[in-house]
Order: sequence, then C-alpha cells, then structure tokens
Amino acid sequence: MKYYSYKGTKVRLQAEEYRSNGTLAVAMYTKDGNLYDVITVNLCDGLQSDSMAFLDTNNHSGIDKWMEKQNLAIPMYVTRRSGFCTYPLYTILTSNF
Repeated sequence: MKYYSYKGTKVRLQAEEYRSNGTLAVAMYTKDGNLYDVITVNLCDGLQSDSMAFLDTNNHSGIDKWMEKQNLAIPMYVTRRSGFCTYPLYTILTSNF
C-alpha cells in the first residue's frame, strides 16, 4: 500500500465501485484504516467507467490538481454539472494506488 500526504493526513486510495451502476469510485482512507472520504462523485453519466470518474472538487477543493501532482489521474478536459457544481472527468491511474 502506498500512502500520500493530503492536507496533513497520511492517506491511501482504494478503487471501489458505485452500487447503482458499477462505475469507479475512489475512496480515501487514513493510515489507521478509517474512511477519510470518497473523492469522486457518481453523476450516472455515460462517460464514467471502471477507469474514468468525476472528481469531487466541490467538497475537496483542489483534489484534481493534487491527484495530477501525485501522478494518480489524467484530466480528460470534460466537465459535467450537477446542481450548482461542476465536476471534472479524469482517467484514474488505479495501478498507482
């Protein structure tokens, strides 16, 4: 398992899936195994897959840039709106988790 520093907390990422459609969900766990949060959102969009997900930049400002800097995600330059929020689509490099 690889750990990263995120906002002063040691975390690891884990690929999971949304129950409603089986697409990729990315959960962040603390070093002691507690769920920190899920850093993706399920928009039930046809672009979501087992390797592409929308990052939750609404609840985790800057998570997109943090994921890029850690070499964990590649931007697809596509966004989708949900309510008043806009979420960017990324290819998630789960092999780097």
